[in-house]
Amino acid sequence: MTEVVLALGSNVGDRSGQIQTAIDNLVDSGLRCEAISNCYETKAVGLRDQPNFINVVGKFSCRKCTPFEVLRLIYRIEMEMGRVRTIENGPRNIDIDLIFFGKCMIATNSLIVPHEAFSLRRFVLEPLCELMPDFQPPGMRGVSVTGLLGKCPDMDSEPVSLGQICKIPVD
Repeated sequence: MTEVVLALGSNVGDRSGQIQTAIDNLVDSGLRCEAISNCYETKAVGLRDQPNFINVVGKFSCRKCTPFEVLRLIYRIEMEMGRVRTIENGPRNIDIDLIFFGKCMIATNSLIVPHEAFSLRRFVLEPLCELMPDFQPPGMRGVSVTGLLGKCPDMDSEPVSLGQICKIPVD
């Protein structure tokens, strides 16, 4: 089994409901949900004039899948849930980012793993620290997720924990 770490966010409509629907869709499509962080409410990064986001990090696992298959799955679920990419960093009902795929390091035009901005985003690092505080991301020997959070330059999007809103789907 390969460990897959995803960051999910929403700032349109029933934010926590949309994240839960995405988690359920990921599981229905073959990923196994191992853990979901608490939900965090954060201000938007980039385009500031929009509603606050709810963000979570989920730890999943998959058997016999590639990072590119997971990326296609993410895009399919976002599309089926009605995500429209019109404004860069604009409001969205669902956003799913592939943060880690096992210990893989990938850099192509369509996919970069680990996600290129995860270590710069407090709204990813806070929930990630809940799930795997001692994890050392690929390519970052000797640096844990907790260490990255302590050095995170993102001071504008201080996450506020809303507790465990989303549930792990039962197989």
